Amino acid sequence: MKIINIDSNGIELPVVVPDSILVFAPHPDDELLSTGGTILKYKNWGSKIYVVVVSSGLGGYSKDEYQNKIREIRKKELDKSTRLLCVDKTIFLEFDEIEPSRKYVKMFTEIIRDLRPTIILAPHPFDAHRTHRNTALIAREAVYHSQGRAYGGAGKEWIPFGYYFYETLSCKFINVETGHKIIVCDISDYWAKKMEIFEEVYKSQLEMLERVKTWAISSAKMSGEMGRVKWGEPFIPDTEFVNLKIILI
Repeated sequence: MKIINIDSNGIELPVVVPDSILVFAPHPDDELLSTGGTILKYKNWGSKIYVVVVSSGLGGYSKDEYQNKIREIRKKELDKSTRLLCVDKTIFLEFDEIEPSRKYVKMFTEIIRDLRPTIILAPHPFDAHRTHRNTALIAREAVYHSQGRAYGGAGKEWIPFGYYFYETLSCKFINVETGHKIIVCDISDYWAKKMEIFEEVYKSQLEMLERVKTWAISSAKMSGEMGRVKWGEPFIPDTEFVNLKIILI
């Protein structure tokens, strides 16, 4: 599907809009913090949005009194976040821990084959956070297997039209030496809504909000500078197993 987009120079550009976007999020809030503007933008343009949240985020409490109820808190926050983002399908796996093993690779592979997403967004394999990094490694291997017949894939093979790494607080692209180019998605029209949702939804993160907000603002500003727009979300395309056919703009 194609629509017409007006770029920052006022020029009309033909844009290929993916039928669907799948986001692998290590924790509740990663879907919003790292890709929220892109989700809002492409949902508005007609893409279906799928979010797979891997863990319950049991370490995401800032006060001891939150510890015993953090799982339920984060689940409710995720439900509200994905509702406000108008996500079409949310899969909350709720694992306490996840590691690159056959069990999880098979699960991710089956999710990709079932949803058949046009674009996949996932963390970077160099992410310093263990759950982020393991999610990245599993998702990347699952993309490799989804194209073949492993794990009962005969007749179910699926190759997405783009696979992108997204930036997180624990993996700033300025520190990632991969030789890959960064693509900036212009979220200028969606930035305010993204932050409004975060401040409304993730109340369990309030004590950590300033640090997170500082990163989100600095990343969006820096990415915007790179993309010659006001606010941006950065992505690195991974083309080793997926030929890049659709560019996020």
